[in-house]
Amino acid sequence: MPIIQRPYVPPEDQTPQEDNYVNPGDTRGAEAASGEPITFYCDSMHIYSSLYSAVLFFGEQMEEREPILRARIKVSPQMLKAFALLASKHVREYEDAVGPITLPEQVYNAWELEPEQQ
Repeated sequence: MPIIQRPYVPPEDQTPQEDNYVNPGDTRGAEAASGEPITFYCDSMHIYSSLYSAVLFFGEQMEEREPILRARIKVSPQMLKAFALLASKHVREYEDAVGPITLPEQVYNAWELEPEQQ
């Protein structure tokens, strides 16, 4: 089965309707009361940015349907750049220690990016 990566574009302010989903912004749940961070798996993301802010959408690909939204994080453009720099640093360190990470061409096509020059 080929890997198909498409950017996650969430419906406007729609919360996933799954029994086991915990809304990360819900301060009334047991997890929020305990002070424990919420952990989830993410294999789909989208970033929307404007002049004054950026929104990072993290989702999970679902078999035979659109990805579901797991978290929406709003940050400043400065924090977005800091995130990009720190993520790039960690990827470089990982590749230096383990070896190069290769991405399928579909990923670059979906996000309209040029493949990295090795």
